[in-house]
Amino acid sequence: MAILAEGLDALNVRARAVIEIAQIREPDGYLQAIQLVFTDGLSLTLTVWTDWRLVAELRSQVEMPDYLWPPEAMTRSVIDQTTGPVSEVVPSHNQVGELVEVRFTVGNRRMLVGSFAGDLTIELSQADDGGRR
Repeated sequence: MAILAEGLDALNVRARAVIEIAQIREPDGYLQAIQLVFTDGLSLTLTVWTDWRLVAELRSQVEMPDYLWPPEAMTRSVIDQTTGPVSEVVPSHNQVGELVEVRFTVGNRRMLVGSFAGDLTIELSQADDGGRR
């Protein structure tokens, strides 16, 4: 599995078509990563590092990232069947310039993935609901 891009470069996914949105969780339910899977077989993995910044990686395949250890203990499941092109990607940074949140619009859904107090967070909503969550 190759990492094709990291950080803001990995977020250059506008117009790519999403076929699934998945979550990766530890046995206790703790959310470790979010993956957007694209029709061309690539995936965008978002997770939070120990310094609380959001990390984005564009990968050549849909696989469990090797830093999620032990991999056999992690559970990957589809959380949303939203499909369609990514029409919006809006990153947000903290006061020292670190990535802490990304807002996506995929098809008719909005997705907000972020780091809050060191935890990975995700919010899904309809794109046409005026931004209500």
